[in-house]
Amino acid sequence: MKKIFSGWICVVVAVASVMACEKSQAQERGRGDQQFSVATVCGDYGAVATYGPNIARALGFEVMDGRGNIHGAATANQPGPSSTTRSISQIGISGTYTVNADGRGTMNLVIALPGGATANVAADFVITKTKVVNGVLIATQIEDMQQVSSAVIDDSSLVIHTYTLRRDLKPCFAGH
Repeated sequence: MKKIFSGWICVVVAVASVMACEKSQAQERGRGDQQFSVATVCGDYGAVATYGPNIARALGFEVMDGRGNIHGAATANQPGPSSTTRSISQIGISGTYTVNADGRGTMNLVIALPGGATANVAADFVITKTKVVNGVLIATQIEDMQQVSSAVIDDSSLVIHTYTLRRDLKPCFAGH
């Protein structure tokens, strides 16, 4: 009888552990009934851009305010004037974004290029990971692709970005 009772305790403990793990994973993804909105994209995101088949790379940040506004900066490493040199440049980023209920959205950006010129860039994105903070669903990872060729390098390559939440911003939870 002791062995059977002990076996049931192990089953109960195992089921409770699985349920706790599933609850934790659900909290990381957010509740299934929460829809995405512009408020979901709110925080200081590290941004990594890849141009074509690794022709160039950019590393930077973008701050998204949960109200549809973006600002940031990046350092781009691209081909230089000759085939054996590279060029490092600084760019500024500002613009707006929208988010659909399904987690897809668009960004309309103004890129401040070296020398004072600017370029308009549009990108489509999808929220790929989320978490719930103080009851608010926040994107922790976003993937995008530009709708047009690069504005930063002189190349017709597809440009993709990965955004990873570096830190939460208090205004994201202060009630929009």
